[in-house]
Amino acid sequence: MFQDFKFGARTLARNPGFTALAVLMLALGIGANTAIFSVLYGVLLRPLPYAEPARIVQLSEVSGGLWDEMDVTYPELEFLEQHHEPFEAIAGTTNVGLTVVAGNRAEHVDALRVSPEYFRVFQGVPLHGRTFIPDDDRETAGSVAVLSNGLWKRLFAADPAVIGRTVLMDGAPYTVIGVMPPEFAAARPVDVWTTLAPVAHTVGSGENIAVVARLAPGVELAQARAAIDSLNGEFRRRFPQTLGKEGFLDLFRMQDVVVQDVKKPILILFAAVALVLLVACANVASMMLGRAAGRGREMAVRAALGASSGRLVRQLLAESALIATAAGVVGTAFAQWGLTALLTLAPDGMLHVRDIHVDVRALFFTFSVSMLAGLLSGLVPALQSSRADLNEPLKDAAGRTTTGGRRKLLRDALVVAEVALSLILLVGAGLLLRTFRNLVTNTPGFEAGRVLSAEIWLNGTSYDSSEKMAAFSRELTGRLAAQPGVNAAAILEAGLPLERGGNVGVQLDGQWIHASVDYRAVTPEFFRALGVPLRQGRVFAEADGALGEPVAIVNASFARRFAADAALEHNVKVGGSDVAPRRVVGVVGDVKSFVGLPAQPTVFIPVAQTPYGLFRIFEGWFPTHVLVRTDGNPLALAATVRKTIEQMDSQVPVGRVRSMEQVLSTSLALQQFLMVLVGIFAALAVTLAMTGVYGLISYLVTQRTREIGIRLALGAGPADVWRRVLGRGMALAGIGVAAGAAGAWATAQMITGLLFGVKTNDPATFGGVIAAVTVAAALACAVPAWRASRVDPMVALRHE
Repeated sequence: MFQDFKFGARTLARNPGFTALAVLMLALGIGANTAIFSVLYGVLLRPLPYAEPARIVQLSEVSGGLWDEMDVTYPELEFLEQHHEPFEAIAGTTNVGLTVVAGNRAEHVDALRVSPEYFRVFQGVPLHGRTFIPDDDRETAGSVAVLSNGLWKRLFAADPAVIGRTVLMDGAPYTVIGVMPPEFAAARPVDVWTTLAPVAHTVGSGENIAVVARLAPGVELAQARAAIDSLNGEFRRRFPQTLGKEGFLDLFRMQDVVVQDVKKPILILFAAVALVLLVACANVASMMLGRAAGRGREMAVRAALGASSGRLVRQLLAESALIATAAGVVGTAFAQWGLTALLTLAPDGMLHVRDIHVDVRALFFTFSVSMLAGLLSGLVPALQSSRADLNEPLKDAAGRTTTGGRRKLLRDALVVAEVALSLILLVGAGLLLRTFRNLVTNTPGFEAGRVLSAEIWLNGTSYDSSEKMAAFSRELTGRLAAQPGVNAAAILEAGLPLERGGNVGVQLDGQWIHASVDYRAVTPEFFRALGVPLRQGRVFAEADGALGEPVAIVNASFARRFAADAALEHNVKVGGSDVAPRRVVGVVGDVKSFVGLPAQPTVFIPVAQTPYGLFRIFEGWFPTHVLVRTDGNPLALAATVRKTIEQMDSQVPVGRVRSMEQVLSTSLALQQFLMVLVGIFAALAVTLAMTGVYGLISYLVTQRTREIGIRLALGAGPADVWRRVLGRGMALAGIGVAAGAAGAWATAQMITGLLFGVKTNDPATFGGVIAAVTVAAALACAVPAWRASRVDPMVALRHE
């Protein structure tokens, strides 16, 4: 074996061009696969950082064959806690936001309200103090909190004496009872944990509760699912409004729930780079087949001297293994560089960067892929060489070589496969490109240009009533409107367009609307600041205050769906059956809450008329946004907006300050990320495939030089030779295009959920890609065909 590798190294060193090209081709495929595998493992496969994470499950709802996280109410959580037999511990959680004040510093943080069993579910042991006990989680109990390690260090300088200290959170006193160690984190990172029951019967915190549990020792997931399934009938009887007609309760491992939003995009990228590697392997295999044909005499002499077929195969596989090993080393460097670039391109929040790096597992994966690539690219040429007829090479004069029919067929098949695989990738990239173009050109319902948005959170006794909140909003918008270059300033509560927002129960003329209705509270200048058109009636005015008539505005989707486009004749109740009805005074254009999805029916109410309880509910989930329309670049006013808010109240935290164009760009980030990466991989695959086509036709020209000379000597013209050679290459490309189109149609079904405004069988995309691949193949064939047409017959006849 050592002799085989030693001889293989010498042979490859004598052919540096061939070796370098083969190593480079495989290294590109191996590097891309290693980089995406690092992401795949870090995001999808890496176990959650808890003890026995496979035993942690989450309640979900299954309907119509699809599943998603399920939110329950507090009474429903209590029902499930009473049926805890399959579980060692079961807990409810709901995400909120809290403004923490430490000294003169205020910071808005992500928090999690949890029931007492939460830390048992995740086996969390505090670094200092303790976690929750049942007595903490009573409606009459005082508010207590457990801090994350990061917040403890950031706001409290890692002082252990913080245990027992009272800290203001959202203006209310909380007693700190524990600090968690740095390695403990929620599945979606948070800074503070607090109790659930004290707010369990409020509108917001008593709903939207996720249920997590740890399976009891010895209980398998299937057993727990069966136990939950047996509760479906009783649950539906007691809570008839919760599950849809076809919905039912189920359990899924926490790992699957956490990664479900990014699982499909990452698997698509992994499939794309796997295709790139297959194209690279096919290309190198085709090169090695050609090289093996040139070594026919050598193999024949070895066999004549007693070498067995297995011995010949081992010799050739040693060479392919050396190529693959070198490609693995180079590919590792490519992977490190590519991973850095990939993490830079990835949308914020999509990937947990701290969990993604080229580690030992990635290196083992690289080694495995390298050996597999070496086997795939070297085995067929080796087997072909070991089975060749030994008599012909020995009889060929001066070592003249020929290519057998079987070897020729294999080389043709490899080139066809390369073209087909590259076309599949190009179609995927084309569909994603069309999707991105459709999303960019699809109007969000507002004018994004020259608008600035800033996040703020109102908290504490300074803002403990609707009147105080309205007064702050009036003063802030007035100060901002007076700034040079400002055309309009407004306040928006409960979510920003194109980002997750609030929804609420709505009655129309006393009848509940059994559909999701979005809710927003705004100041009068909101519609002008965002450029939202008025369709009917009027917008809010300063007179629509606490003492004025309760009013509301609905969007066109609401009016069309629920009021037959006659919304001004109706009234609505927002947030409960015991609130006063609001007269609908206007209908405005649709503003989208999510890019690529139709606008939801939406109800707007004036900030000055917002019930304080409703404000507090949504303030826990969504920041309040300050919107400013300017004459020029909105980001030039960012410092002014921050300074104005700080001058009014230094205890009001200011979050992200962005232009609405940045918000729009962020909403398109996932589609852009996929489009760019799949496009890069497709371009790489096409380049490799066309290199393979070029290499095959060039090899055929070299092999048939004498034949071409005879044809020319017998009267064939250069154009005849050019057409004959070009026709051979285009025939193979045509077969590859046909096979690739069929494969692309089937593969496109994988990305259906990521497309917008384009079908998976889009004729324009398929036609454009087929045309592009055909032209590229023609160019790859044209150069060697032209070279063949220029052969001098006398030189060709003396060629051997």
